[in-house]
Formats: sequence, structure tokens, C-alpha cells
Amino acid sequence: MRLPDHRNDGTMTRHSKSMRIWNKDLVFILLLIIVGTAVYANTLSNLFVYDDQVTVEDNLFIRDWRNLGRFLTGDYYLRSEEYSFRPLVTLTYFGDFFLGGENPPGYHLTNLLLHLLSGLTLYFLVKEIVSDRAWAWLAALIFIIHPVQTEAVGGISFREDLLCALFFLLSLLMYISSERRKKRCDDNDSVSGDIPRTRTNPVLYSFSLLFFLLALLSKEMAVTLPLVIVAYEMILRKRRPAKIFQPKIVPFFSVAFLYLLARFLLLYHRGTLPAAPEFGNVFTRLFLVFKGVGLYGRLAFFPIRLTVEYPDPFPLVVWSNYLLLPALLTIAFLSAVWIRSARRPAAKFGLAFFIITLLPVLNLVPNSRLGAERFAYLPMLGFSLWGAVGLSTLLSGSRKKSLIRLLICLILLLLAAGTVLQNRVWRNNLTLFRQAVAVSPLSSKAHHGLGNEYFRLGKPGPAASEFQKAIAIFNREPLYYNSLGVAYGELGRFDDALNQFQASARLNPGDPLVLMNLSTLFLRTGNIPRAREEIDRYIAARPFDPSGFLNLGEINIHQGEFRQALAAFRQALEIDPGSVTAREGLGYCYYRLGEHWLAEAFWRQALELDPDNPDLKRNLKIISPK
Repeated sequence: MRLPDHRNDGTMTRHSKSMRIWNKDLVFILLLIIVGTAVYANTLSNLFVYDDQVTVEDNLFIRDWRNLGRFLTGDYYLRSEEYSFRPLVTLTYFGDFFLGGENPPGYHLTNLLLHLLSGLTLYFLVKEIVSDRAWAWLAALIFIIHPVQTEAVGGISFREDLLCALFFLLSLLMYISSERRKKRCDDNDSVSGDIPRTRTNPVLYSFSLLFFLLALLSKEMAVTLPLVIVAYEMILRKRRPAKIFQPKIVPFFSVAFLYLLARFLLLYHRGTLPAAPEFGNVFTRLFLVFKGVGLYGRLAFFPIRLTVEYPDPFPLVVWSNYLLLPALLTIAFLSAVWIRSARRPAAKFGLAFFIITLLPVLNLVPNSRLGAERFAYLPMLGFSLWGAVGLSTLLSGSRKKSLIRLLICLILLLLAAGTVLQNRVWRNNLTLFRQAVAVSPLSSKAHHGLGNEYFRLGKPGPAASEFQKAIAIFNREPLYYNSLGVAYGELGRFDDALNQFQASARLNPGDPLVLMNLSTLFLRTGNIPRAREEIDRYIAARPFDPSGFLNLGEINIHQGEFRQALAAFRQALEIDPGSVTAREGLGYCYYRLGEHWLAEAFWRQALELDPDNPDLKRNLKIISPK
């Protein structure tokens, strides 16, 4: 029997065409993955840096899946060490800890994968807009290898920017893809204006709204998505302003409004958010916004002298010439490009994307930062689109195409090299903050970060010097006085330490960190009643923190109350089952009570967790010479 001939079957032809299209996409996708992985491979050996110790390394919240139930309560802020409601970010920490414990490479790998996924999503989004794979690939490549992205990728505690950008892009892509033009239109099947009526895919549209919500639950910057959609409708689809706020767009504004309402009324806890410094009058703040435009423009066009901390946005920076020229050049350049982009709506949309998504981080609402590179992660999506379209325009309008291609390759190589070198800065806190102080000597946060690292390395003298510099720059931050007090305590300057703790307490009364440090100071100076008083206040404020009970156990030991000390150490061990200090304390108490077999058992458990601990080895040799 003769088989039917399918060569002219339309379905088979469409299937073959789809396969050819997918094969072309696959080549570009693999190239993006290979280049992105090569550029960021050296981040996998980096340690925990910046806030990673608090949000990940020492965070007991992410070690117990039962804490997921606290996401919608005020406990989320206190226990997760987050100042904002970003549950999706915290959820990824749960997953990383479950898969790899406290090993930094696993967390860095997650960040790298999220960054690559954002780049790939940008590729498909730009392909939808410009219908050109090569330039979509270039836009995604610029985004992936741009040096300003190293902060968001290199800092585990900045993962919110990666997640926000990924879901933001997916939402926009689903929104654009949900509209498909009808193949045939009659006279009545049209929309007033120049745009034929479209049919909305309800599934893709629903996913767009879902991804928008997920972006909001990753970081508040996603609230700008409805404005980006408006820009898309006006610039790329050429809708008239009167036709923009149609039923398809209104739900995005509604979701944004409901989120902000819930975030700042239902899920807002005043004591958990850091206080922003005073910025003066409205004119002063607007000038600071102007400086912010200069900073982000400089970072986008000239990503050199990058740093984790930029100068504090105080009068010295606001009214100095710092960033004045970059701000003027950036605004002039963006204005000129906007005017000349009439024939390149994709480039105009990229610029609009860049500007709109920058709005939340320009200090329109006072913030304690002039700016940060991680804040540019989402806006760089728009800049990358503009850059790719701009380079394509330059290439198509030039007779020296070979020279232009060489120039593009050189730019890409410089961007990739800059990223590889900047990744090395994020190797550890010492390299990170040494560079920060060198690049931004007027940043109090840079000096405080370097001081913290010196203290961790056992250098309280240099640490105190850096803390003093931080206070000289900004004398209204209680944390700086607290850190200086700790350094003075290590130097044996107990009266000076007490003065610094009291100064910190005046600026932030009831700060649990100060209570803990005061208790430790009083314990070291022999003032046991005051030590107990302060630690009781600390435990009342943070009953979920094992360090309070560990401190209480030490106080009980100093008073010879070993049974009470046992109860405190047991409570600490219940909160943190992996605590070496709690087991060591339990062993000591049992030893002093004459129950040597229990002391030996707890010390051996502690030694299994900390095999190189010399005190434990010595204690076990004393209690069990054999």
C-alpha cells in the first residue's frame, strides 16, 4: 500500500518551520549561557560578603521550614533579618540551605543561574519587540556582561534585585505575547486609531499578572511595571493617551495599589525599617535626584571605579560638584537620543524603561544612600535594549561596517573584562571594603564596613579608627557608636566603650544590639546585676535569638548558679541545635556539678561540630586522659 504524501501538508510545513526557528534560538541561547557562565565563573569561589553573614550565614530562620508560616506576620521582619517584605527572596535562602547548608558556592550558583535566566528572558522579550535575533542577542549579552551587574550577582543578600528583574521581565513578556493580531479584519473589526483589534490570550495574560505579583514580592521596585506597560503601549504600539487605560492595563495598577496598601499598612512595622537621614527642603532633595541621575548615567555608560558604597547623600555631596557634570551630560544625551529616536521606537522604549525603573531609587523619597549599583540592575534591562538598537542603527547607517563591528566587539570585550575583574573585588569583605574606602572616602558605610572586617580579623585598633571616621562623616547613625564601643571593649577601654554604647542608645533607645553589648561589657567588668538586667531586656526583645540565652548562661556561671546556667544553655540549644557554644557551656556546667559523664558527652558532641577547637580538646583530655 502506498503511503500518503505529506510534503504539501500545511501542518508539517509549519512544524518544520517552528523547528528551524527554535534551532536558531537555541544557538543564541547556548552562546549567552556559555559567555555568561565564563564571565561569572570566578564568583563561585567567593565567600559570604556584606550583609550575607546576617541574612544567610548566621540566619537561623532559614534553617527550619516551619518558619514559612511566619511570612505573613510581624515575626518575618524580626527573624528573617529583612527590613522589607520580600518573602520570595527568603524562600530561595531556605532552598539553598536545604541543598547545601552554609557553603557559599551553592548560593553563588543560584545567583548566577537567576542572572542568566534574566538575560535569556530579555533575549525573547527584545526579539518580540525588534523581530531580530542578532540584536536581541546583543541586548541580552550587554545586560549579562555589564560590570555594573556584579554587585547584584556577587552579593547573596542582594538577590532580591535578580528575582525582581526576572519576574518583571516575564510579566512584560507575557503581557506582550498575550496580544495576537487577528489574521482577517472586516470594517467593524478595528480599533479607533491605527491599531487593528487584537485578541487577548487569557492564559498568558493571567501569567503576566501572576509574575507581576511575584516581582512585587521580590522587591518593591517592581511597582514601576504598570508605567513601563504604558510606555510600551504609547511608544511601540502608538496608542493615543485616551486609549491607554483600557481594561487590560487597569488590573496592573490595581495590583500595584493593593500591594502598596498591604505593604505599608498591614505588613509595615515601624521598628524594623532603618530611619532615613534628614535631607532638608524639597529643593535640596530634587538636587539630590539630579545627582542620582548622574550617578546611574555614569554607571551605565562608563562602568569604572565601581564600589559597594558611594558617598553619603549629605550636604557635602549634595552641594559639591560631585556628579554634577555626569548628571548634565546624562540628561543632555538622553534628551538628544529621545528626540532622534522617532524612527527607532524600540530605542525610545529602552530609554523610557531605563528612566521609569530608576524612579524609586532616585531619592524622591529620602533614602540613606545616594545610590547603589544593585539598584541599577533592573533599569539596565532598558539600557541594554537601547544599546543594542543604537549599535544596530550605527552599523546600518555606516559604510565602514567592518570597523563598526570591530568597535562593537571591543566594547563587549571591555565590558566582560571589567566584570571579571570586579568579581574579584567581591572575593571577601576585606577586598570589598578596602576598595570601597579607596573609591568613596566620603562614605560612612564604607569605613564602617572596613572597620567591621578589621575587627573580625582580630584588629580592634584599626577597626576603631575606621569607626571613628564613619562617625565623623555621619554622626547620627547609632550602629557606628555601637561598633566603636565593641572595639573599645576589646582594647580594654571599658569607660570609653560604655560612653559609646550610651550614645548609641540615645539615638536608638531599646536597640537589642546595644542591650547585648552592654550586658557583655558589664559581665567583663564584674557588674553582674547590670549584666543580668540588660540581657533580660534583650531576651524579652528577641526571645528567638540563642545568643541571649548563651550570654545569660555565662552570667549564671559567674554567679555559681550552674543549674540556672544549664537551663539557659538548653534553651539556646533548642533554638539552634547546631550551637557549639551551647554544648560547650552545658559540658562545663555538668563538669562543675560533678556529672563528668554528661560533661564528656556534650564536649564530644561539640568537638564533632568543631574538630579544631583547642579548648574542647584540652577539656576532654583532662576529663578522660585515656
